[in-house]
Amino acid sequence: MRIAAALLVLSGCASPSGSGAGLAAATFASDATPPIGHPLCGGWIKPVERVDAPLLVKGIVLSDGRTRYVVAAIDWCVLRTTARDAFLARMARGAEVPVSQVTIHCTHTHSAPIADARAQELLAAAPKPPAHLDLAFLAAAAERAGAAVRDALARLRPFTHVGTGKAKVEEFASNRRVPGPDGKIRVRYSATKDPALRAEPEGRIDPWLRTVTFFDGDAPLARLHFYASHPQSYYGDGATHPDVPGQAREYLQEEEGVFQVYFTGCAGDITAGKYNDGSPASRLRMSKQLYSGMIRSAGSTRKEPVSAIAWKTAAVAFPLRTEPAFAEAGYRKDLADPAAPGNRRLKAALALAWVERLKARPEVEIARLRLGPADLLFLPGEAFVEYQLYAQERAPGRFVCTASYGEGGAGYICTDASLGEGGYEPTESYVGPPTEALLKKAIDELLR
Repeated sequence: MRIAAALLVLSGCASPSGSGAGLAAATFASDATPPIGHPLCGGWIKPVERVDAPLLVKGIVLSDGRTRYVVAAIDWCVLRTTARDAFLARMARGAEVPVSQVTIHCTHTHSAPIADARAQELLAAAPKPPAHLDLAFLAAAAERAGAAVRDALARLRPFTHVGTGKAKVEEFASNRRVPGPDGKIRVRYSATKDPALRAEPEGRIDPWLRTVTFFDGDAPLARLHFYASHPQSYYGDGATHPDVPGQAREYLQEEEGVFQVYFTGCAGDITAGKYNDGSPASRLRMSKQLYSGMIRSAGSTRKEPVSAIAWKTAAVAFPLRTEPAFAEAGYRKDLADPAAPGNRRLKAALALAWVERLKARPEVEIARLRLGPADLLFLPGEAFVEYQLYAQERAPGRFVCTASYGEGGAGYICTDASLGEGGYEPTESYVGPPTEALLKKAIDELLR
């Protein structure tokens, strides 16, 4: 993958103010690769020893002549609380719009940072803390993203049509929650070597990769791809890498000469575990499968004229978990104990940052961007695929694309029933009932 190709942007000649009739768009990209020695996956795995491929922020600025909207994806694992706020604020400033008209979502590659600035502050105040995040690096990465958005305003060019297409991605996604003969949930992780678990059915997934393309007449300007699966093939070797989606995305960009952005959908309970053994060969095979899906999805594109942008937001007041294992007092005890395992202290700091966030601001904003036949839905956390399928069912006449992995503080956004079923996801979910009803109500509001 060539960095120059990865940072390709569109050119144009519209004014920076975005004034004038008609719709306009410009793409942008910036570097978000952590330096050597920086923690990866929030401090849970080996820190950066080498850069196998850069981590990028990639997105698009849309203008309707009156205001602008910014939609972006970042090749990070999780972006949460005040760290996400930093990106939103700088990108909003770059676009000269309110923060409510900007969204950024992680692709969820694990060879990348988990970033929570408030968690890092809590760790810094504790004795002998484990490493989590370099705040200066975070600020610089957010500033670069904001500058890229600002520079994109000078390159806005008209778009007249929106295209929609989709294709099935074969032998990639599978449900992580595999019921055993006794009814207990077995975990099929992203890389699974157990032949019995790999032999189990795919389970409930969304097999479709969806693509939205922006056109100026017949010329494609940018493609946004949406697919629901954990993206990682393997990680933990000290390398930064955007993993399977990044490889596929950049292959296609170099081939087409068209800017490509990838969003991970509601993949909280979806991995490649049925088809991935965690080897380099599996990464290559998975990249080819996803690339094939992108090619076929783009090839199926149906183009329609578009004359308006409709952006809508809704707020969800997420309730915290109430079980003893999620008690604030327990987290504070773990954080303050220098003898406690580092991973437990990291988890405590992240959990406390989320508790503080909801106490200060109980609501999390979600958004929907409507362009002609397409509704682009932007959700927080590691939402279960149930929410993506629900959105499609609620808008059967629309082309609904869903990006999850927005505000990451919630952790997994499970269904209420799954919280009592066991498995991995409920142990890392920081929102409890009636989250399912609240989030579905907000999705209904946005798609109405």
